[in-house]
Amino acid sequence: MEPTEVILQPYQAAIDKLKQAGQEITAQEVLDILNARDALQRLLDKTHIPTDSLKQVIDLDTILREKAEQIVTNIKIEQLQRWRDSVHPPVEAWWWYLEKILPTHKWDRLDWLWKGGTVVAWTVNLSLLVNLGTRFFGSGGVGLAGASAIILPSLIALLQASSELTTAGKQGFEKILNKLNIPLHWREEVRLGSTALMSVILFGFWFSLPQISKVYNRSGISDYKQGKLGAAEQNYLQAISLNTDNLEAHYNLANIYEDLQDLDKAQKHYQIAVKGEFPQAYNNLARLYIQKKQYSQAFVLLKRGVDVVEKTYDLPEVRYSLYKNLGWARFKQSRYQEAQKYLLVAIEIAQEPDKAQFIRNRGSAYCLSAQVLDSQKPGKGIEQWQKCCQLADTKDPNEDKWLHLGEKQLKKVGKKCEKVEDGIS
Repeated sequence: MEPTEVILQPYQAAIDKLKQAGQEITAQEVLDILNARDALQRLLDKTHIPTDSLKQVIDLDTILREKAEQIVTNIKIEQLQRWRDSVHPPVEAWWWYLEKILPTHKWDRLDWLWKGGTVVAWTVNLSLLVNLGTRFFGSGGVGLAGASAIILPSLIALLQASSELTTAGKQGFEKILNKLNIPLHWREEVRLGSTALMSVILFGFWFSLPQISKVYNRSGISDYKQGKLGAAEQNYLQAISLNTDNLEAHYNLANIYEDLQDLDKAQKHYQIAVKGEFPQAYNNLARLYIQKKQYSQAFVLLKRGVDVVEKTYDLPEVRYSLYKNLGWARFKQSRYQEAQKYLLVAIEIAQEPDKAQFIRNRGSAYCLSAQVLDSQKPGKGIEQWQKCCQLADTKDPNEDKWLHLGEKQLKKVGKKCEKVEDGIS
């Protein structure tokens, strides 16, 4: 018997057994085929074989190719990969890579579309990650909770990116798909689906930023009440970094800067809050204008604030402050009748029992009204000065100054400046 026939017989026998096996093929039968084909290839590499024998090899190879899908279905790609890891066959040994010669499945015809969708989804995911990272770490005050919140989705996304963009990652992902018995023709769809799921997670995180921003703002308020101005500032900055439209955070941050006498920064954030029609900001920004002697700008701003409050808000303390400061601005312009008109509105608001409890600086309107009346006729504001003394708060720089002025005015007529301890006249 010729050497070629001796080598061909095991391969022929293995293929015949494969043809008779039906749909059930064992690992041993597949290994017999691969081993026989390896032996035959070694002979083909060294010896010239007759044409008849060559044709027989080609026919047997054709049958093996036709049975490739059946073999892969029974043995699984993961099993084939383990065998390759042990044997290290050359790339030319196609029979060891049967999954790569399978005929194109109808679902695979759209793989170009799924691959393109995966690329687009990853572009979006990476952009979102960069944006989220910038927002969380841009203010420099993210804290442990904030860092954990952004690091977790980032790690998940980067691990998935590794499975898509690196050789080791792809192999690992393939092993997972093999263990899950995901058919080959669904692999690209699964990749797109997993990437899209990551997109959903990141977008969910993105859309939750306004709510997270509110949490930081509330933490800032708590810190501010405890006198922790530095911590409050960092929390407000983080809130704004996460949601630039958080008008309350802008307003609260401006309050801190005003307390710290950093009036330029305070004005900047009050202006942002005003653009969003945050009612309290109109009043505080106008107060800064008054202190800078920009009375006309302050008046226009206060009128706009009154329109906003009257239409959309029921905030007695804000309405009081707006009218009080309208009177203050007109007083500084020596327009006394207009000033008194606005101050009387403020006083009426402060005198309403259900609203007085919300107004902390009720003395201001009386102090200003007394000055307006005295400017028209000296001594006319005595009654208002008495109210000013009763209600003014020395913790407020302006009220402290006006209280001292009231003491002098009352002293001229032989009266004392008496303080009401509970702040209620």
